[in-house]
Formats: sequence, structure tokens, C-alpha cells
Amino acid sequence: MSRTGRAAKGFVTSIFQFMTQILVQALLAPIVLKMAGRETLGAYSAVMQVLAFISLTDFMGSWALERFLGQASGLDDGGERFRNVFTTIRTVFLFCVSTYSVLVVIFSFFVERIFHLSPSVTHQAQYALWVIAVWVILRMPFAAYQNASIATQDMAAVNLIGTCTGIGRTVASLVFVLLGGGLFGLMLSGTIVEGFGYFFYRMRFKKMNPHLMPSWGVPDKGLLKEMLAFGAHASILNLGNGLVFGSGNMIAGMTRGAAMASIFYTTQMPTMTAYNMMMRLSDSAQPAINELWGRREVEKLRNALRRVTRLLLALTLPLATGVLLFNRDLVVTWVGPQQYAGTLLTASLAGFCIVVSIQRVAIAYSATFGWMRLLTTTAIIQGIANFGLAFLFAKLFGMGGITLALLIVILPQTVILWQRMGRFLEVNVAGLLGGCVARSLIPLGCAAACSLLVHRLIVIQQRHLFGLLAETLTFVFVYAALAYPLTLFDHDRQEIKRYLSNFAGRSKSVPRRLARAFGSGSN
Repeated sequence: MSRTGRAAKGFVTSIFQFMTQILVQALLAPIVLKMAGRETLGAYSAVMQVLAFISLTDFMGSWALERFLGQASGLDDGGERFRNVFTTIRTVFLFCVSTYSVLVVIFSFFVERIFHLSPSVTHQAQYALWVIAVWVILRMPFAAYQNASIATQDMAAVNLIGTCTGIGRTVASLVFVLLGGGLFGLMLSGTIVEGFGYFFYRMRFKKMNPHLMPSWGVPDKGLLKEMLAFGAHASILNLGNGLVFGSGNMIAGMTRGAAMASIFYTTQMPTMTAYNMMMRLSDSAQPAINELWGRREVEKLRNALRRVTRLLLALTLPLATGVLLFNRDLVVTWVGPQQYAGTLLTASLAGFCIVVSIQRVAIAYSATFGWMRLLTTTAIIQGIANFGLAFLFAKLFGMGGITLALLIVILPQTVILWQRMGRFLEVNVAGLLGGCVARSLIPLGCAAACSLLVHRLIVIQQRHLFGLLAETLTFVFVYAALAYPLTLFDHDRQEIKRYLSNFAGRSKSVPRRLARAFGSGSN
């Protein structure tokens, strides 16, 4: 299968993954609010973000792992370098997870003070954190197989396992909450289901790549030094990105308490879920980008940049427009008007979707090219700036100020990276981005006008699901009908037709493919 085909396959299956997650997540928040209350939902969102920060003790990071494995997969050496990279990282993980476990235990003793939790919720959070601290050590033998499968571009299987794991996590969360498990049940459910996901990632990788299975140790000390040097930059980069993209719920909890953090969570969650689905396009292309750079095929990299950017903006521009039009109605219909954080947060989310989509592409290419000093410097500066500015704006403007600060601080890095990437690949950045936006204006304008016409006829009230569906479906169908001929190029349309035809044929044999994927040779 071609690189484009593998990326497209990964992208479409990832959309299926996120669509199923959206459906089950739509059930989770209202039930948690009803059965456990605002404080539990807000505490869950804030505590999980702190755990994401603590996970930065994995200073190699998935970026380093996928970069080195992805470039090694394109070498004609019988998989020797791939195995060496995989073995080295697994060994380093032993130190990383031990540090993570200790820090989680330490955090458990401060969680009440940080997020102003009640005694009962504090105890549940502490018990769950202690279980997680033990679990991360027990899962160690199964670590990194998901990243290895991504590096070998087995994206459809990765997304299929991710879909099942995501559904299982949400269903388990619902069961624990309905049984009265509260915050402890929410956090524990993810830990249990994650174990099954790790097992299936390993099973799939071993079946598809038995000759690439890792061992333990450091087979190449020179390689270890190279990976540590890259990983040091990557860890700083991840810290900066975490302060930017993974701190909203935490800041809301620290400045306004866990109950208000739940309002921030429910207002931005639908948009962020849809945004992450869109970003799967660039994620699915990343392994192919790594391979192309490993082969130094610059012209193909240039073409891939144009295509990924064009397709990504064709998805994120209507997403941003839809956020402006429908986010309030969606939140009110979903969890009630008391869980909506206001217009400023919605407008900031719309701007964020556009800017961060093109930033994501620039970061992916910059990491592949090894521009880690530039990435880490700009990431840590914007991370510190965002954390401080978000605290200030949260006090001045409410929860909408948190996302407004995020939108402001990501602009400088985006501009810097695109300028350098444009010079390096000899691409007219202004022409590329301007052309993508211009080709989307007519479909967006017509779609917005039609949905507003429907809105004049249907007044959205609390829990008025069918009125909201009428508006959003009108927008989606009008945009898709016009964007297909006006926004996409001929080869984009041909690729979509070819893949959808193949995907439809394969979908008829899902049970057989599942059995083949995880059948023999999986022990």
C-alpha cells in the first residue's frame, strides 16, 4: 500500500475511533454530573491533567520513540536498528516509570490543597492515585508497542485497538459511576481498560513484526546518547506543550475550584474532541513524513506538506465556524445551561482550532527535521507565558480567559516555524495558507447561511436535540457538497473515492479481519 493510502487508512479509521468515543462520552458527563456532581467531574478533569504533566518524566517521549523507530523502519538492514531503538527505549522506561510512580504518590498528599476538594472526594482521589502508581510499574513489559506499530505505519490496527479501548474505558467509567464509585471509579476504570489495550497492542505488533520484537538492555551506547540528546529536547518541548495545551482544566480548578472546572470542561470538551479527530490527519501522516525524511525525498515531503495542510484546513475551518454557530446550543442540549462557560470561551475555541491546526503541521515537520532547539525554546517560552497569562485572564475575564490566553501565546511559534519551514522546503507559505482559506470561503458562507436559516425556524431550548441536529446537519451537508468540488483538488478527490471504495469493501469482512489481526502467533 502507498504511503498516502496508509495515511488515509489510518485517518479514516481514526475518525471512526473518535466518532465512537464521542457517542459514549456524550453519555458519560451528564451521568457523572447527576450521580456524582460537579466537583467529581471537575476534580477528574483537573487531576488527570496533573498526571499528564507527571508523565513528562518519560523524557524520551513518544516523539523520540516514533521518530527514531519511524526512520529506522525505512532502512534496509533487516530491522537491526529498529530492534536496537526499541530495546533501548524499553530499558530507559524502567527508570522513567519508577520516577513517575513516586511523583504520583507525592502528588496524592497535596491534591486537596491544590484543587480545594472536599474530604470525601480527596480520599477517592488519593486511593485512585495510589492504584495508578502501582499500575504504571506492572504494565512496563507491555509499554511502547503502540508507538512501534505507529512507526511501522500499522495505523488502522492502532486506531481499531484505540477505538475499543476508548469505548471500554468510557463504558467502565459509566458502570463504576452508576455503582457509586465516584471519582475513584472514574480514575480506576481507565487504568483497568488500559491494561487490555496494552496487551492487544503487543499482540498485534508481535503478529505483524515478529522479527522486530525487542529485548532488554543497551545494545548500542552511541544510539543511547543520540536518543538521550533528542529526548532531552523533546521532554522540554513536551513540558512547554503541556503548559499550553494540557493545563486548562487544571488552571480552572486552581483558580475557581473543582466545581467551576467542570463547567470549563463541558464547554470546551465537544470542540476539543472534534479538534483531536481532525488532528488525526497530521498524526496519520507523521510516520510517512519520518520515512520520507529518512530517505531524504525532499520533493515528496514538499508535496505532502501541501496536501496535509490543504486537507487539514478543509476540516478545521468548518469546525471553527461550527463552534461559533453551535457550541452554546450543543452544551445546553447536552448538560444544561448551567454548564456553559460563556461566549468568550466559545470564540477563543474557534480561533484556537484554526491556529493550532497549522501549528501542528509545522511542529510535526520541524521535529522530523530535528529542529529541536528551536522547538524547545519556543515551546517552553510559550508554555510559561500561557500559564501566567491564563491565570491572569481567568481572574479578569473568567474561564473564557484561559482559552483566550492559549490562543494568544501559540501565534508567535506558529509564525516562526512556518517561516523557517517555508524557506527550508522552498514553499510559498502565504500562498499555500491563503489559497486554502480562499477556496473554503464559499462553502463556509453558504453552509453558515443555510444553518442560520434553519435556526430562525427552530428555537433551541434546553434538551432540544432535534433542533440542534437540524442546524448542524444542514451545515455539514451544505459544506461537504460545496467543498468537495471547490476546495479539494482532483487528486484529492480521486484518492478519497479510491479509499472509500476500498474501505467499504473491507468493512464487510470486519469479523474475519479481527480474527486475522489477533489470531495465531499472539502469545
